[in-house]
Amino acid sequence: MLTPGAPKSGRRLGGAAAAGAGLVLLAAACASVTCRPLSITVAEKQEYARLEMVPRGMETTGSGRLEVQRSPEIVREYWVRAEDGTRYRVPLEKFQEAEVGRPLEICR
Repeated sequence: MLTPGAPKSGRRLGGAAAAGAGLVLLAAACASVTCRPLSITVAEKQEYARLEMVPRGMETTGSGRLEVQRSPEIVREYWVRAEDGTRYRVPLEKFQEAEVGRPLEICR
């Protein structure tokens, strides 16, 4: 809330400074997840599946305590191995696109 009698220009500068700082933080966060394209030749495709107990919400027990509800879910991971032996985890779409012996563009 603004204090009565505060100069209008001071109010605007405070909001602009906060907005500017927020944009700088947002840009820094986005910069860490940007894609650095890399082209590899696929030597092998590997798919793994595991069972995980995933949180689904909260429930109240008979004694009144709150506990996390969990249910089993199959989690899949998709990996490709480059000719140099380096393995890369890729999303399902890239895994389906990948063909052994052919180049594949991935994000690093």
